[in-house]
Amino acid sequence: MATGAARPVFVVRTPDARTRSIWLTQLVLAASVLITAVLAMALQPAIFGRWTFLVGTLAVVLLTLAVLALPWSQLPASAVLAVPFADAVAIGLLSSDLDLRLGYLWGFPVMWVAMHFRATALAAMLALIGLIILIDSAMLTGTMAALRAFVVLLSLTFIGITSHLALRRTRALRRLLRRQAGRLTATLDRRSDQERRTTEILNGIDTGIVRISEGGAVLAVNDAYSRLYGLDPLDLTLPARSVEYTGLRGMPVPFSERPFARAARGETFVDASVWLFTASGEWRALSVTAKRLAARGDEESSILLLVHDVTALTYAERERERFTAMASHELKHPLTVLIGNAELALELDDLTPRTRERFRSIVAASERMLKMTESLGSTSRRGFSGRDTLDDLDLRQILLDSVTSFRPTAAAGDIAIDLQADDPLWVTADGFRLRQVVDNIVSNAIKYTPRDGRVRIVGATEGDTVALTVSDTGIGIGADDLPLILTPYFRTAEAKKTSGGTGLGLGISNDIVRAHGGTLTIESEAGAGTTVTVRLPRAAELETGSAASRSTEGRA
Repeated sequence: MATGAARPVFVVRTPDARTRSIWLTQLVLAASVLITAVLAMALQPAIFGRWTFLVGTLAVVLLTLAVLALPWSQLPASAVLAVPFADAVAIGLLSSDLDLRLGYLWGFPVMWVAMHFRATALAAMLALIGLIILIDSAMLTGTMAALRAFVVLLSLTFIGITSHLALRRTRALRRLLRRQAGRLTATLDRRSDQERRTTEILNGIDTGIVRISEGGAVLAVNDAYSRLYGLDPLDLTLPARSVEYTGLRGMPVPFSERPFARAARGETFVDASVWLFTASGEWRALSVTAKRLAARGDEESSILLLVHDVTALTYAERERERFTAMASHELKHPLTVLIGNAELALELDDLTPRTRERFRSIVAASERMLKMTESLGSTSRRGFSGRDTLDDLDLRQILLDSVTSFRPTAAAGDIAIDLQADDPLWVTADGFRLRQVVDNIVSNAIKYTPRDGRVRIVGATEGDTVALTVSDTGIGIGADDLPLILTPYFRTAEAKKTSGGTGLGLGISNDIVRAHGGTLTIESEAGAGTTVTVRLPRAAELETGSAASRSTEGRA
C-alpha cells in the first residue's frame, strides 16, 4: 500500500512591471466602459438597441480579456501599441451616432500612447481618431456636428501633446536623478574606501589614537589604543581593563585627571606622562598628547588623543643615566689623583719655567675635566646643549687660554698655530660651555692636521655677531661625508685611520652654540683642510656701555 502520492506543484508567477502597467491601463478603460454601459442600461435602455454600442462594448471586454491572457513579457514592445489603437476603434463604435457624448473615453488610449510611445505613434493615434470622427460627422447634418468633432479632436490633441511633453520631462528628470544617484553612489563608495583605508592605516601604526567628540563620546579608536587599554572592540563603552598610575608602581591616577577624562572635558596638552598597568600584567610608560581638530562642514570640532608607548625609551634613558653616573664616579678618582700629583710637583723648587707651565696646564685641563664629569651625573644629554650660568665675558681670553693649552701638542707635531684676535670679543654666555666648544674645535684642527701643517684661528666682531673661525691644512672631509659630520658618533673613514675619537665633539659643540643663539658651520674639502666658523650674538649692552665709558675718559 502506497504511503504517499505525488502532488501537483502549482507555480504562481508574479507579473513584471511592464505587464502590470498594461493590465492596469486596460482595466481602467474597461471599468469606465462597463460603468457607462450599466448606467445607460438603467437610464436609457434604448441605447442597447444600437448595434454599434453593443459591438463597441463587447470589443472592449474581449480586448481586456485578451490583454490579461497574453504573455506580454515575451512579446516585443511594439506589440503593445496594437491595444490602444484597437481601443480607439472600439470607442469609436461606442460613441457613433449617439447623443451621449462618449468621446471622452478616447482620452485613455491617447494618454497611453502619448506617455509610452514616440510622437509618431501619437500622431497616428490622433489621425485614426480624426478619421473616425470624420466618418461619424459625415453621417450627421448640421454645423454643430462638425464643430463638436473639431472640439473633440482639438481637446484630444492637447491632452496627447501635454501628456507626451510631461512624460519627456519626467523621463529627463528620471535620467538626471539616476545620473546624480550614480555619482552619489560612486562618491559614497570612494568615501567608504577612503575611510576603510584610513582605518587600515591607523590600525597599522603603533601609536594609540582615539577621537573624542565635544560631548565626551568616543568617535573612533584604533587597534593600538584598544590593545593598550584592554578595550572591548565590540563595545567601546565598557570600562578599560588597564589602569593608569602616576609612576612605576605608584598610585593610581584619579579618574578626573586621566588623559582621556581631560580630553573629554576639552583640554589640550602635550607629552603628559603616565604609567599604564595593562590587563596582561605589564607596565608601559606612555606619553599622551591631546590636540583639537577644527570643525568641518556638518562635523563639530573634536579632540584627538595620541598615546605613544615610550617604555623602551624610558628604560634606555634610565640605563644611560645609570651608566653616566657610574662613569662620572669612576672618572673622579683618577682625575683627583692627577690634579693632586700635579699640584705637588708645582711645589718643587727646582722646576724650570717651561716645566712649571706644563704642570699648570695639566692642572687646569684636569680641573675642567673633573667639572665635566661632575656635570655628567646631574644633567642629561640635553644638559650638554644648555647654559648653566650666563656672564658677559670676552671670548678672546677663552681663545688665548685654549691656544696656550694646546701649543705643546701642536709643537710636538710640528704644527704652527696662528691666533688673530686683537680686539675684545664680548658675548653673553656660559664660559665653561664656550671653552668646551673652543677646545673641541681647536683640538680637532690639530688632531687631523699632518706634520708641518698650519692652524689659523681668527676672532672678530661682524656687526651684531662675534665670529670665530678655525681653519687648518688637514685631511679635510669629503663631500659625501660633510652633511653627516654633526651626527653623533659619525666619523669619516680617513679620520678613523688618522686618530682615535668618539665622533661626539662637533655635535655637542653645535648644540651648545645653538643654545646660545648662534650658528656653527663647516666648510671642507678632502685633502685640502677644514674651516669651522662659529657665530654668536654680541653682548650689545656691554659694548655700548664700554664705548660710552671710553668716550667719557677721552673727554676727561
